[in-house]
Amino acid sequence: MLKIKENNYDKVAPLLEGIPFNTLFARAVTDGDVKGEVYVDSVELPKTAYIVHPYGMSLLCGNPGNHIFNEKLMYYLQDNNWEYRKQKEWLQVYPSKWEEVFKVLLKDKLVKYTDRLYADNCEREYLIKEMGHSHIICWNRVNFNFIPGEYYPGPVFLPDGYELKRIDETMQKLQGSVVPDYFWNTYNEFLQKGVAFGVVKDGKIVSIAFSAYIKNNELEIGVETASSCRGKGFAILSCHALINYCLENGFTPVWSCRKENACSFKLAQKLGFRISGTYPYYSLPE
Repeated sequence: MLKIKENNYDKVAPLLEGIPFNTLFARAVTDGDVKGEVYVDSVELPKTAYIVHPYGMSLLCGNPGNHIFNEKLMYYLQDNNWEYRKQKEWLQVYPSKWEEVFKVLLKDKLVKYTDRLYADNCEREYLIKEMGHSHIICWNRVNFNFIPGEYYPGPVFLPDGYELKRIDETMQKLQGSVVPDYFWNTYNEFLQKGVAFGVVKDGKIVSIAFSAYIKNNELEIGVETASSCRGKGFAILSCHALINYCLENGFTPVWSCRKENACSFKLAQKLGFRISGTYPYYSLPE
């Protein structure tokens, strides 16, 4: 695995062509929109690439039969003093032959969520708490297509003191795990180049739907609601406003999430998104 500089990222871009799932996060790196990392098997003519977005999402694509690359990849994935990784990652792979490579490379360090090896509804929690720091867990990532004919935005009803509006620099930004700061180089850059709508109270954002990535005519939606304001319908109102913006301005709204994220999975379908595919999604420990 050779880490390459930004001026060589264009050599990796062809490897992303034809991938059937959402790769906007990887394209944000290879296009230089955000400061990520890219590793390859060859600087001059890469046939395999490992692309890391600063949020921790990553993509492994290209030739799965390069044994020299795969040996170093094994150390990267398990972090056996290779000192590549500094954070937890969520990894997708293409083509599917990589799944067989992982079984060989990782052996008993690889655990698949759908194996149903653990107790009933406690399986997810058990995997995260007991094995999430030492094993690589294979989850499921769902991609959706937006179906305009199944999108039905309703009227806006908000409690007194709350407003639904486009987000700007006058508002106190929302903290959380899925917020613009993680998807753009800076919050100011997001305000200049991105777009968001949300529910605001006393100048403070309590729920937000924002552009995590914008590529060509596609806009991927990120959503976050303050923990104290969940269950009030704020997220769906924020999403309606952003989707309306997309439809009015020629953007296709994009949604993908981990299937085990029940809230995001259900919200997507309420908004007119329908499942287009489900793919393996590996969580790599810190």
